Amino acid sequence: MFSTEQLTAKDLQLYRDDLLQYDKFNELNESLIDFYSRSSLFNKIQYRSGARIIKFVDRPFMIIWSETRNYNVKVRSIIPIGNIEDYEGVVFSGIMDQFRESLPQHLDIHQFEYLALQNEVNKDILTRMGYKMRRGILKMVLSLDQVDLPYDKALIKKFKIEDIKARVDIQNQIFDNKYRMPINTTDILIEVSKKSYIPELSFFYLYGGKYIGYGQVTTNNSQYFLVNFGLIPEYRGKGLSKTFLLTILAKAKEYGIETLLLEVNEDNESAVNLYHSVGFIDDESTCTWIYYCT
Repeated sequence: MFSTEQLTAKDLQLYRDDLLQYDKFNELNESLIDFYSRSSLFNKIQYRSGARIIKFVDRPFMIIWSETRNYNVKVRSIIPIGNIEDYEGVVFSGIMDQFRESLPQHLDIHQFEYLALQNEVNKDILTRMGYKMRRGILKMVLSLDQVDLPYDKALIKKFKIEDIKARVDIQNQIFDNKYRMPINTTDILIEVSKKSYIPELSFFYLYGGKYIGYGQVTTNNSQYFLVNFGLIPEYRGKGLSKTFLLTILAKAKEYGIETLLLEVNEDNESAVNLYHSVGFIDDESTCTWIYYCT
């Protein structure tokens, strides 16, 4: 039912209109046309080697562009050709198997990974293709003008470089899980050297004479983000997180920030509820989709 053909330089012109609408299906799709047009001959060959035209009964249906690594393949773009609604009811479960078989056979591919800004269309298509949603990242936004500043503020201390070991320890406790590599002092030194770092808005939470939490505000492209926020496990569920959060928001407002953004795992209900409780609203949802090879 489905077949694949490697994308050629001629195909780039033939399907140019579809490729220029790369972000219609998924706003996080990367533009093959843009990358290709400003690349060396060697890179152009590489890009084409990871791109396939998927055909349904010999009819061009979809272009998939990937970056192939051992074990894991990053899918950089999935671009439907023509009207995707024409394929209502078609079973798409064979597409990724055909795509995998078209890639170099020496690669031991275990899975395909695809990042998407979720909408109803791509959610339906990816599910029909056999992808599984592994994790959703929710972007949230808050207008600081709408925040009621706390009467009782948390006792905070600005992070200074002499506290680097304490920060490493605190963050590794806050974000400890089997999918995350622990940070070290080098990671912190790299972070504080970047333009995104704001020393005036990087805080420990002091409670009972000890550090129990950390949080900071950073900047990127004239936007401001709450990052690395949390308490160590034994102090959660006591109302302290909200007090600490409101204190940081007050400091951000004093700094002159009007709008604050953050990203959080959608399945982290306690964190999402906390952010909703102080006025953050949902902005957009980014999902990582995984196709597990059998």
